[in-house]
Amino acid sequence: MGYTALSDKELVTLLAGNDARAFEVLYQRHAGAMYQFAYKKVPVQAIVEDLLQEVFANLYRRRAELSHIENIRSYLYNALRNRIFNELRNSLLHEQHHAQMPPEQVTALHINYDLQQLEKVFAAALDKLTERSREIFLLSRRDHLSYKEIAERLGISVKAVEKHMSRSLGVMRDELKDFGVLGIVAVMTVMK
Repeated sequence: MGYTALSDKELVTLLAGNDARAFEVLYQRHAGAMYQFAYKKVPVQAIVEDLLQEVFANLYRRRAELSHIENIRSYLYNALRNRIFNELRNSLLHEQHHAQMPPEQVTALHINYDLQQLEKVFAAALDKLTERSREIFLLSRRDHLSYKEIAERLGISVKAVEKHMSRSLGVMRDELKDFGVLGIVAVMTVMK
């Protein structure tokens, strides 16, 4: 019998005994629906992914203490709700703090916050590229090498460089579309 046929309770018991496969199955079983739940409350992909990562990382860290939990689904959703609440509360406090500041200072803070969010999403987009595509993309955008120079450096054809760049730019456009012009500038200049 495979792990996927096991109940959540059985998987939690195995996880408490340091069974990494049990953790993987719990993640696969619950992460998708939890993502949808969180995205309805906080419709920012990078933030939702961070919240989920925190919930599951905490689950793994506390695995030895979990054997008493009867309903892991409820436990996970409660942990996610708490993190969503904290995120929203922090966002509200952030906004209240800004309301007390002069407009030019608020604008500077918003730009800084937007840049931080853009950097997170940009890093996540880079992670979605294959190792070779990421290398070629960074050589082009960060190091300002021509396609010919990249091809020579890596010992591949210019056509192969073009193909990798086309794929990379497509991924970047998709991932950074919510940032408008700022996202385009990031792709063109590569954030450091």
